[in-house]
Amino acid sequence: STVDHGEQTTQKMSDPTASVTYDSIAEEDDESDDNDQTANHDTIENSPSSILLRALTKSVQSALKNLLKKTTSLQRELTKAQSLEETMNRANLIVSNLYRLPQGTTSAEVEDWENDGQIVELVLNTKDYGSAQEEADSLFALARKMKRGSKVVEELMAKSLEGEKILNDAILDLESMAGHDYETQLDEGTLVLIQERLERTSKKTGFQSPQLDDTADDIQQKSQGNKTKRRISDKERNQPNPRKLTSPSGHKVLVGRNRRDNEAICFLLSKPTDIWMHSRGCPGAHVLLCNRRGGPEIKDEDLQFAADLAAFYSDARTETRAKITTAESKHITKPRGAPMGAVSVRQEGKTLVGRPDDVAPELKEAREKSGVAWDEMGYRKLGTRAKNKKRTASVEKARKEKNREEAKGKNKRRRRKEEQDFY
Repeated sequence: STVDHGEQTTQKMSDPTASVTYDSIAEEDDESDDNDQTANHDTIENSPSSILLRALTKSVQSALKNLLKKTTSLQRELTKAQSLEETMNRANLIVSNLYRLPQGTTSAEVEDWENDGQIVELVLNTKDYGSAQEEADSLFALARKMKRGSKVVEELMAKSLEGEKILNDAILDLESMAGHDYETQLDEGTLVLIQERLERTSKKTGFQSPQLDDTADDIQQKSQGNKTKRRISDKERNQPNPRKLTSPSGHKVLVGRNRRDNEAICFLLSKPTDIWMHSRGCPGAHVLLCNRRGGPEIKDEDLQFAADLAAFYSDARTETRAKITTAESKHITKPRGAPMGAVSVRQEGKTLVGRPDDVAPELKEAREKSGVAWDEMGYRKLGTRAKNKKRTASVEKARKEKNREEAKGKNKRRRRKEEQDFY
């Protein structure tokens, strides 16, 4: 039994399977711990606080980059502006020695009284200027411009430096938060405070707050959705929308609201058996009395109902009676080159008499509230064409009269002055 026990022990110790199995279990445990840490790390990295931190850092760095470019440009301008004294000295030196600088002179030795009368050599810029006087005038103009711009540049420079300080402080705060331990969550409240501080000082820094809700796909989808909505709205806006009323016998009556409706009533919504109406001799809306197959027979009260509407929705609405032209829809044609809403009638029907006062009271109330009128082309107006025309003519007449009076006054004053000078 001892030998057997020893053999069993030797077999167990020499069996590599047990060792490999044990090692593989240990590796799986290690991998499990690593996976847990990685998952925790990914969860923290994708948290709203981490996303906000990265977005703020990127926005601040972008704003700081742009501000540094601006500061560099302002520094160059400030350097130019600081050479004002040198420009003024040269201009004064040229002016004080013009008598020594005749045409064609390129250089001369002169006394510089700004430096206790020291003899200096004055070299003229003959390449850009034709004379010493021209160069002096240009230098004086440049000096005045530099004097005005130096103060502005200094103010912008101070504002830019202040913005850089604000952005650098924000970067330090964000970097300190970025170095946190991934086992702990970021303080979102602190990030929001930093963002609010940057937004308050955005005029100085040029900081633009990141939009975390709009990803590239969301923006593209929204853009496509807006275009689709815009196309739909444009299509709906261009659809005809005439008034729809019902005659005493139940026939549908369409009344155009504008030239698009008038055009549609004549050529899109009408059937050959329908009856078209329009007030004779004055602008008005197109009216269509629908006579469809299977419907009731059109009676006199239906015709009168539609004729009253045609008279009411025309410039004859203030009359007691108005003649109404009727025609079958198949006899309505479109003249070549005519504007929208203009039609011609090949064959007229009988003429009816419309009574605008006989329409429903609610139509009169709606008409009074809108104050809408119609012209011969189906345009909606408030009687403004003729009114504006008269007003324009009267204004032009008054203007000419005023000009004549002013001219007369000038002539009188001129003659009076001549008489005074003569005597």
